[in-house]
Formats: sequence, C-alpha cells, structure tokens
Amino acid sequence: MLDTAVTKLNFTIKLDSLKDYYQTLSTNYDHLCWKWDRYGHEITDEWYNRIISNGPGCILPYGWAIQSNLVDLTIPCPPYNISTHERCEYRNTELAFGLVTKLQNLIPYAYRWSLVVQPPTGKVSRHVDQGDEYTAHIPIYDTPGAIFKFWDHEGNRKDVGMIADGTVYLVDTIIEHQTENYSDTDRIGLVFRFKRDDLPKLLELTGEIE
Repeated sequence: MLDTAVTKLNFTIKLDSLKDYYQTLSTNYDHLCWKWDRYGHEITDEWYNRIISNGPGCILPYGWAIQSNLVDLTIPCPPYNISTHERCEYRNTELAFGLVTKLQNLIPYAYRWSLVVQPPTGKVSRHVDQGDEYTAHIPIYDTPGAIFKFWDHEGNRKDVGMIADGTVYLVDTIIEHQTENYSDTDRIGLVFRFKRDDLPKLLELTGEIE
C-alpha cells in the first residue's frame, strides 16, 4: 500500500516553463492569490479546527486556484475545497493560460488545477481525500525538508520527498497523509486531480511538455 503512495507518471514538463508560469502568477495575479491571513476567516469549521490543531507558529499553505468552484470568479478561491462562499462546479479562472492551457488540452478530464505554496514550517494535517480521485503533483521549487507522510491501516509510516525536475508525481491521496515543510524555503508546485477511472488515459501520455 505505502509502496504505491507516490509514483512517477510517464510524461514530464519543462521546468523552465513551470517556473515562468509561477513567476507570472506571483508578479501579475496577487489579486487572485488566496492567503490565510487575508481569507482564513472564510473557511469551513472543519478546516478551521484542523488548522488550529497545528499549533502556534505554523505558517499555512497558500496559492492560486487556477480553477475555482466559487460562483464569483473575482473572489480568490483557496487551492483546497474549504471556502464558505457560494460554490458551484469547478471552471477556469483568468489564471488558465499558457502552459496550463496546453496541459488542459492534453488532459481534458483533469480538474481542480491549482498552484500551491507551502512555506517553511507549513503543514497540512493528516487526512484522506475524496475516494474516487487521484492527485498529480508537479514540483516547481522543491526542498529536501518538504515531505509527504503516509500511513497505512496498521500505523506504519512512509515519508516521501519530490524533486523539481519536471517529473509529474501520481499521489494516492485516499491513503492517509499529511504534508510538512521542515526547510527554510518554500515548496511550490502545480496540482491537478482526476478520477481514478481515468488513470489508464493519463498513463498513455509521454514525452516532455513545454
């Protein structure tokens, strides 16, 4: 079970293209960047209580929801499905351009595209995601101290790091997991989700995308 928690997919993405996309968001789209200090009061009680359990001094992840499930697309959407604003189906925001548009054309069944930043001391507490989905993580900037922790039903734990070299990692998030950043630099990555039934189609995608 833990051996398949994180595996590599058969295609890669040019790292410079990923960095260029992130730099564009960071420079030009601050108005759509969801941060806890700005919008943390607009999250569900479940996630608020989970965040409180991290304890004081924990800097929480933030980022850009490239696809939003908020009715009002002008409101920054958290990169997680935790907002108290009126919701609808996920659809593209103005952040879907360039490299992301190319990826969406190649993987039309993927959804919940986001770019997530986990700062130093950042933590997402132990949880399990939706049971019919996989998550793909594409590191843009990595650090050895940023890890995923996975637990099996017997309580055994496996820690996994991801390298920012263009690799696309398949993460089985129905396995109990949490993420932590023990380093002094941000971990930044592009994320999307897809239904488990669509994995065979994704495994057919090969080569480098730029």
